[in-house]
Amino acid sequence: MQKLKLLYRETNWWWPLLYGVGGAFLTALVLAIDLYAKELFPNDWKTTLGLAQTIHSAVFTGLLTMMTFTFSTILVVLTTYSSQFSPRTLPNFIENRQVQHIFGIFIGTVTYSITMLFFMRPSLKDSVVASAVAVIVVLIAIIAFVAFVHIVSQSIRVTTLLDRLHEEGCTLITEHIDAIKEGDYQLVSSQEESYPFHVTAAQTGYLQAIDYDVVMKSGQRVTIDVAIGSYVTQGQRIGSAAQQEVEQGIIIGPTRSAQQDFPFVIQKLTEVALRAISPGINDPNTARHALRQIGDLLRRYTVLQDGDLLVTGEGTVTVNRLAFSDFLYLTFYQLRHYGEEDISVLATMLEALEIMKRDALLEHKASIDRFIPFVCSEVNWSALNEWDRRHLEQAQEKALL
Repeated sequence: MQKLKLLYRETNWWWPLLYGVGGAFLTALVLAIDLYAKELFPNDWKTTLGLAQTIHSAVFTGLLTMMTFTFSTILVVLTTYSSQFSPRTLPNFIENRQVQHIFGIFIGTVTYSITMLFFMRPSLKDSVVASAVAVIVVLIAIIAFVAFVHIVSQSIRVTTLLDRLHEEGCTLITEHIDAIKEGDYQLVSSQEESYPFHVTAAQTGYLQAIDYDVVMKSGQRVTIDVAIGSYVTQGQRIGSAAQQEVEQGIIIGPTRSAQQDFPFVIQKLTEVALRAISPGINDPNTARHALRQIGDLLRRYTVLQDGDLLVTGEGTVTVNRLAFSDFLYLTFYQLRHYGEEDISVLATMLEALEIMKRDALLEHKASIDRFIPFVCSEVNWSALNEWDRRHLEQAQEKALL
């Protein structure tokens, strides 16, 4: 099931293909009506064959131009995402269902127009529905094009991307917490439990997700020793099982996926912040907004205790989880290094840590308090002017409260 969900999420041609097939079916329906049901429509609807061909030819030419513009715009957006935000954020635009539906409407309309042109023969004395349907689909395509321009204008804004990443992270952590409340998931202390059969990686790549239903079939008991999102190589031992043949439920791919990988969402936010503070872009306010989003997501995460994830059902699966202190370090160590000379970025990092502590468990609060001095450890306090030093000291003191 998880493999199908992942395939559906990452397959970008699915909806355009369906709309294209729908355009072909619409052609068959319109031809059937024109051939066998003309008498059911008033004479005012009828057009000559020549006029119908002209209309469909104009529709096809116009939509082809519109599709060319759409392709060009999509390439510009993808280039912007890759160069200014992060290459890992490309799927957040490509997998946008609204964009896929709009592109599918264009594909379906073009398919309808070109196939109708092909089937318009002199045997059709006049055309009843074909021309009217052509006008209707063009109006729909125009509305879709206007919607596409609006979506692109919103998607290319960095704040929209950050809000979508924040929403994606909130959804993941909420599902996780709900599963724990319902008893499907449990957080247990890390144990080095081993079963007789080794679980190995079927291919080289990232551990994208685990299909627990497949893995637990027939009462299977499995332990996965690497965290979801880890890079594994073909043949590497990644766990153990009480029985053989559980690899088909372990999904490994060439890239990380946010389907079950919450740290990957944090990584994308971190990369956007890193790009923002790079000398080529130099947009610290975007980095500060991303840091606040990271702080809020980790605030939600800190209500969960450290430990492995135990999934129960027909069998049991225990999955390794990253300790919060390690997660905290991996989130901020690059930001601290590249943002050490920007007082506003350092102060917002401390603000993000203070946000995390608001709902955190005591063990996580202690980890955050130990981590706060690390954020400013490379700061040359003596070289700071009075205002910068006071601002940073106040931010650090507030974070330590």
